[in-house]
Amino acid sequence: MGADQSVPADGAGRRPRVTPVAEVVEFLEFLAPPALASPEAPYGLQAGTPAAAVRTIVVAPMATQSALGCAAARDGALILTAAPLLTAPLTAVRRDDPIGNKLATILEQGSCLYALANSYFAAPGGFDDSLAEALGLAATGLLRPTCNETLHRIAVYVPTGSVDAVYLAAAEAGAGRLGNYSHCSFQARGLGTWMPEPGAHPVAGQVGALTRMEEVRLEMIVPQRELQGVIAAVVEAHPYEEVAYDVIALRNPGTQYGRGRVAELPLKVSLDTVLAQVSDALSGASIRLSHRSDLPISSVAVAAGQGDGLYWPANRAGAGALVAGAVGTHDVMLAEQSATVIIDVGFSHSVAPGLRALCRQLRHTFGADGIDVIFCP
Repeated sequence: MGADQSVPADGAGRRPRVTPVAEVVEFLEFLAPPALASPEAPYGLQAGTPAAAVRTIVVAPMATQSALGCAAARDGALILTAAPLLTAPLTAVRRDDPIGNKLATILEQGSCLYALANSYFAAPGGFDDSLAEALGLAATGLLRPTCNETLHRIAVYVPTGSVDAVYLAAAEAGAGRLGNYSHCSFQARGLGTWMPEPGAHPVAGQVGALTRMEEVRLEMIVPQRELQGVIAAVVEAHPYEEVAYDVIALRNPGTQYGRGRVAELPLKVSLDTVLAQVSDALSGASIRLSHRSDLPISSVAVAAGQGDGLYWPANRAGAGALVAGAVGTHDVMLAEQSATVIIDVGFSHSVAPGLRALCRQLRHTFGADGIDVIFCP
């Protein structure tokens, strides 16, 4: 359904609501919080304004002329790329400079450009996970751990009759997960006190009178990426006009994130078998090898995008091959006298499975708003 078509959002005849760039950005940074990025790299809204209305999202590996042309044919286009167009501060925007020319074109055609944070490589369901899945690999480990997500403990004070409602709302928003367990909490009874002042509209008690009521202190663990959603869910489900809660950052290690994935194969296979699998999964990719090896391969590592520095971890993990978007000359030199073969598929093909997965998520989230999502490889 094209974004330029005036199609009712529902049977009541209402038009789709206007979705600003800022709302799409908030969703993207929920999927892959920039804090997970390692190393840090330029990202974010590189052209346009957060208040601009989005009618079409063009998803592409890079800000190519093809992607810009696709956006130019649509009103209200937001271009999402896996690689930033701007990697350093600009001192001028010139038409005789390739980057300046693209930036000027984006602005003149009324489009916006957002570069995904490189945290999307490490994030669950991101570029590395999607590349492994596209190759039919069940990843069992990371090549290079980069960080642990921060955990928080939220404690909220709830009247006894509303505990279940608040508890379930928090759990459904992502609180209370410990390993393979969900809905984990601690609840303790106590006495709450308050005195409503003029202007208050208390659920219990009267203005100017001290009120005492039995309450429950509800505590749950919340990962950083779910924190704001959990707080919003708690406040919405809570009966009080003013909700008393506190959030404490914990030193307990949360989910570990990192670059690259490694997977064991059910059977040992030849390099040619692995190459055939890569070629089938990434149709059209121009495959380059660091060298050839006659050794049987029992595990494969993947690293979407720039895989610099991930060759040695792949080798230490026992991988017979590393499928990467691009590697540096140092890694190529290391590979020459090693059993681990580098299979370079190019940046764009390595991130394509992740970008297609992102398109599906965007359609699911913003399709009802009339936003068209287009993948431009």
